[in-house]
Order: sequence, then C-alpha cells, then structure tokens
Amino acid sequence: MARDNLYSKAVVWVKITLPLVAIGLLSSLFLLSGAPDPDAALPYAEVNIDQIAREQRVTEPRFAGVLGDGQEIILTANAVSAEASRTERIQAQSINGRMDLSRTDFLTIQADFGDIDMAAQMATLTEDVVLQSSMGYRVESETMVMALDVINMRSPTPIHVTGPGLDVTADTMEITGPDGEAILRFNGSVRVLYEPQS
Repeated sequence: MARDNLYSKAVVWVKITLPLVAIGLLSSLFLLSGAPDPDAALPYAEVNIDQIAREQRVTEPRFAGVLGDGQEIILTANAVSAEASRTERIQAQSINGRMDLSRTDFLTIQADFGDIDMAAQMATLTEDVVLQSSMGYRVESETMVMALDVINMRSPTPIHVTGPGLDVTADTMEITGPDGEAILRFNGSVRVLYEPQS
C-alpha cells in the first residue's frame, strides 16, 4: 500500500514539474533569441515574372538522337526555354554534348548558348564554343552551326585548332560525314603550323 502511495505522489510531482520545465525552456528560447537582423535575412531571387510567364522553361534537359549513319549525338544544358508561340525553337544555356564521328572517334561539345530548331533539326551554338576530339584535337570558335540528324557542322566565324603537332587557324571550317567518315575542311585564310611528332 505504501508503494502505491509513493507511486501516486511521484506521478503528481511529474505532472507538475514537466510542464513547468517545458514553459521555462520555451520562454528561454524566446527571451535569449534576440531581435531579428534584417541584413541576415535570406535574399530574394531576382527574377523577371513577366519573362517566366511568357516562356516555357526546363532545367537540366537532355537531348539524344541518332545521326543518319547510326552515330549517336547527345546534348545537355543547364536550362532551356521556348517561346509559347514557337515551341519548336529552343534557347539553351551552358551546353555540353557528345557526337560520334565513327565507331571509335567522337567529339565533345561545349558552348555558353545555343539556339536549337527542332523542326529543322539544326542547332546554332554561340560564345566560347569548344569541340574536343577523342584523338586529342581542340577546336575553338565563337559560332558553330550543326545538324542534329547527320554529321554536318560548320563554323562561319574564325576558328583555332590545336592538337598533337598541329596548330591551325582559318576563317571558316566545315565537318561533314558522308558514308560514316568525318571530313574536315578549312576555308578562307588558312594558317597551318605542323611539328612532326618524334
């Protein structure tokens, strides 16, 4: 009987002390937290609401396809957008990609911006366009126009090619791939420095 009486007293004390401890903890949180600092608030993103309403935007999209001779092409971007009235035209940012030139050779593709015409199966890459071949050659240009259904790329702006023992500058360049073979042509004022590899 004494044990039941002791248990009842303990329950009564717990019912009283636990709520008091909880109130004390909550009050200390509010009293010690201090005034909010408006400078430490999270910054709001600066966005153009009208532009978001006009455009259809997708982040981190991936385009993949097969060229006419069976080679694959893959393009990825940080974000793409399309105007509501012209959804077949897509504007892309921070483009990376890969295009197979043959069964063993390929190009990696980088560009800051791109305009992709899905209806015409064409992409125009602009600003800091870099092509890197699996054979160690690097092509730099400000503009590259490429087909998305066959191996056909051209640079209407001056290009600079570097690679093992080779340094080439030219006014324009074109890569075509008839019969599964990639052919590279330089046009205009072409300057070639060749150092035979030992």
